[in-house]
Amino acid sequence: MTDLDNLREILRQFGPSSVLDILLIAIVIFAAMRLLSGTRAMTQLRGVLFLLLLVILIGRVFDLTVVNFLVENSFLPLVIGGILIFQPEIRRALDRLGRTGIQGWLAKPEYEEFVQAVATAARRMSRDKHGALMVIERETGLQDVIETGVPVDGRVSPELLTGIFFPNSPLHDMAVVIRNDRVMAAGCVLPLAQELPESERNLGTRHRAGLGITEQTDAISVIVSEETGGISVAEDGHLTHFADDRRLRQYLLEMSNRHNGASRRSEE
Repeated sequence: MTDLDNLREILRQFGPSSVLDILLIAIVIFAAMRLLSGTRAMTQLRGVLFLLLLVILIGRVFDLTVVNFLVENSFLPLVIGGILIFQPEIRRALDRLGRTGIQGWLAKPEYEEFVQAVATAARRMSRDKHGALMVIERETGLQDVIETGVPVDGRVSPELLTGIFFPNSPLHDMAVVIRNDRVMAAGCVLPLAQELPESERNLGTRHRAGLGITEQTDAISVIVSEETGGISVAEDGHLTHFADDRRLRQYLLEMSNRHNGASRRSEE
C-alpha cells in the first residue's frame, strides 16, 4: 500500500470522533501552556520540548532504532515526570484559576493603561523624592521572586504604587513585581548586580537590585531615586535615565512593541 493509499484510508476513517479527539488534545495543550505561563517553568518546558523535537528529528533522519524506540515509549513517563517536576507551578496556577475563574484566567491586560499607571506613579514619586523599584515581568517568570515578598494581587494604579513606596511604610525599601496589569507582591528581594560600568559605580542598593534582576531574566525595572528623584529603567543589565514620565511612558510602550514583535518572530 502506497503513502497515498494510507492517506486516503486515514481520511476515510476521519469522522466526528476524530475531530473531538483533536479538539480535546488542543484544549489540554492550551490549558497547560496557560497554567505554566508567567513562571520559569515555562522557559524550562520550552527547552525540554526543543530538545525532544531535536532527538525525534535525528532519530528519524538517521533511522536510529534505539532512539526511536525510546521516544515512542517515553510519552507517559515524560508526562508523569513533568507533573512531578512542575508540581509547585501547577498548584499555584490552579489556585489562581480557582480565585479568578476562567474569565480572569484568559483575560489580557490593557497594556497602555498599565504603562500610564506606572509612569504616573513614577512622576509623583520623583516629584516627592520617594524611592521606588518596580519590576515588570515578561517572558521569564518571577514566581520565585514574588514568593520572597508580601502578596498583594491588586490592579496596578498610581495610588497603589505610591502607597507601597511611601516613606517609612513597611514595604517601601524593597521591590514590587508586576505581572500583566497586577501588582503581585511587594517587599520582594532581588539579586544585586555583580559588575557595574565605571560610570555607574556610585549607584545605591536600589539601582543595583534593579539592574541585577534584569541581568538574570528578561524583566525590566523602573527605578526612582530617593536622593535625586531621577527616573531610570533597567533592561538587560543596562540603565537608561529619563527626564520625565512622558518619555518613560513612550519608552515602555516602544519596548513592549519590540518585545511582542520579537516574540511573534520567534514563534514563526
